Amino acid sequence: MAEKMPCTAVSHAVVAAVSKTDETILRLNTLLSSKAGLDLVLSALNHSSHALHYLLASSPLSSLRLAIRLWLLRRLGRDVPPPAALSPSSSSAQPPLLAFSTLISKTRFTLRLLGLVGLWKWGSSTYKSPPTDPVLRGLSYIEVPLLVIYQALENVTYLAANGVTGQALIKRTGGATNWTLWSIRAWFSYVLLQFVRLARESQLFNQREEERKKRRAEQQILTGGEKSQAEDAQIEEAARQAEIRDWRKRLVSNAAWAPLCAHWSFENGIGVPSSLTGFISLLAGLWATYDAWEATAP
Repeated sequence: MAEKMPCTAVSHAVVAAVSKTDETILRLNTLLSSKAGLDLVLSALNHSSHALHYLLASSPLSSLRLAIRLWLLRRLGRDVPPPAALSPSSSSAQPPLLAFSTLISKTRFTLRLLGLVGLWKWGSSTYKSPPTDPVLRGLSYIEVPLLVIYQALENVTYLAANGVTGQALIKRTGGATNWTLWSIRAWFSYVLLQFVRLARESQLFNQREEERKKRRAEQQILTGGEKSQAEDAQIEEAARQAEIRDWRKRLVSNAAWAPLCAHWSFENGIGVPSSLTGFISLLAGLWATYDAWEATAP
């Protein structure tokens, strides 16, 4: 009987591990089944591999890896090669993590070739049912064409770079670098307008809060349905917290994208190190990726 106990415990552990793995993979499948979820996953892979490469290549970790390798060689009784043999390869080929990041980036560029269709749908719904607030309505009318310009320029540049079409047009109009810069400038303009949108939404939210407080005070005086009021208050508070969370998430994302867009909008940049672009890009989408993953929970 004593011998069966460990076997039973191991079998339960195996079953639990398989069940957890199954749940995780099914959740991942749910996330990947949507266009937004797929883009979030690819973005996370793209930027995390880029950031991880530079983290591992940093001086402290590079020295630590070298020390561990020397220790292992000595423990195995092998001859320690000269320092030149232990140093990173000087080959022109990309390191694996950067190569993977580039591959995922190209995949995202390819998937975005059809992005104008989604932008058309967004623009159509915006112009047919614009926001009631005049400031938000004006922002929407500007944001739609900005993103269309960004996506159209990116598409033509990407197709030309891969020998599909547009090479002659790009050569006659300043070259691929110029097209890429103007594409990102359109995106950067959109990001800057998002800060204006967030400021206006905050202002409107505060106005609604004042009206809500007045309305609640009036209801407490006029009605005695305390239970009903409590339930309504809970629903209202949940919606309020969701709105605040969404606003903060967009603020964090735009705060991360702004310096990167500014950097990429100039041919020589504005001083953001290449080693940090992947990390900052990862931060820009991390909150949204977390929320999307949590939404797949059973």
